[in-house]
Amino acid sequence: MGIYYNFPAEDDMNCPVKLFTSHRIYQEIEREALNQLLTAATVPGVLAVVGMPDLHQGYGLPIGGVMASEEGGPISPGAVGFDINCGVRLLKTGLTLEELNNLSNNLLQELRKRIPAGLGKSSSLKFSESEFKQIITQGLPALAQLNLLDEVILSRCEDQGSFPGADSSAVSKKAINRGITQLNTLGSGNHFLEVQQVVNSQPESDFKQGEVVVMLHTGSRGFGHQICKDYLKLAEKCQQKYNLSFPVKNLAHFPLNSPEGQDYLAAMGCAANFAYANRELLTQRLREIWRDLFPQSELKLYYDHTHNIARWETHIIAGQEQRVLVHRKGATRLSNDTPALIPGSMGTSSYVVKSLNSENTALALQSTAHGAGRKMSRTQAKKSITQEQHRSSLGEVKAVSSSGGNMLDESPLAYKDISLVIDSLQESQLAHPIARLKPLVVLKG
Repeated sequence: MGIYYNFPAEDDMNCPVKLFTSHRIYQEIEREALNQLLTAATVPGVLAVVGMPDLHQGYGLPIGGVMASEEGGPISPGAVGFDINCGVRLLKTGLTLEELNNLSNNLLQELRKRIPAGLGKSSSLKFSESEFKQIITQGLPALAQLNLLDEVILSRCEDQGSFPGADSSAVSKKAINRGITQLNTLGSGNHFLEVQQVVNSQPESDFKQGEVVVMLHTGSRGFGHQICKDYLKLAEKCQQKYNLSFPVKNLAHFPLNSPEGQDYLAAMGCAANFAYANRELLTQRLREIWRDLFPQSELKLYYDHTHNIARWETHIIAGQEQRVLVHRKGATRLSNDTPALIPGSMGTSSYVVKSLNSENTALALQSTAHGAGRKMSRTQAKKSITQEQHRSSLGEVKAVSSSGGNMLDESPLAYKDISLVIDSLQESQLAHPIARLKPLVVLKG
């Protein structure tokens, strides 16, 4: 069995905590992030808590954290996070590096000009309220009904591109107003659109060495943020009503079988559907750019999945098969028959991985890392990283920010070494890489 750290249930903890990481990365994990993971185990009704090697401090549950609740237990907006269904999509282009190189500068400028990105950026697409509600209730199938769906294989989208149980009546008017103008926008912060080259691949990956691919990372924008904000406030108001104990304010929660808990699940599903639709609409905009520059190339979806969500799953916990609600925050579900996409930072490799289907994958609730994971805060990065250091860390990668910012808070130097994260996944027998992708051109939000 591969390595992992086990923290037995002590004091107020309801279950042990397992952290799947190498000894080297463990030494770098901030104490506050580990404390957040241990605190999650004190929430009544939590049956399992797991940490990934990209663990770092978050809001309530740390990023890189997984928390499973029993059927009558808690559902916590803070354990899902503000960017509901923040996720990653990978597209195959059929191009080689030589075919891309002649137009890479043009491509970067076209991406910056034609992909709506940046803080609070609005979309050029206009939706009526009824159309918007149709999309957030149904996800990608609604785009097909509105004649807004290019050919896409839904089996290559997690949840078939439609999260179950979504109900727009559980979403506030304020969230609707924020979201209706942001479908087809990239966002800001760590969101990106990145053109990459396959530099290493296994036969099972279906990638050819040297081919060009495109990775997209974004989520539910201000829509998901408002839903999280609304329900965190409601959870605090419900604390006395249900006689709940919150170990920290940021892990406020509802009983799963309460009306408020069911409403949050329904609203969260709407945000998840927004994000699936958002990534598809951005893909269509990208296809327009691609056809103009590379008419011989066709973008085809490889896979699309989320790393911020809560969903019902069946796992063996403490020797017993149980139906549990699994919160994943900055963690990716990795079943035995699907890949997972693990982006690095804009100057480092990204990876496609497959499950090792080991004893540890069961203990980890079939979860894997979602990225490199930060090793310094945005504020710390801006203070400690110089422009010269940042430019050097990018190497030959061509990168631009849609907002015109200096990008120091998103510098590769602000993140853990992604290769060490991948090594951790292999050492702990969770996953193994089947393709390594090198960044070439990056548009940051």
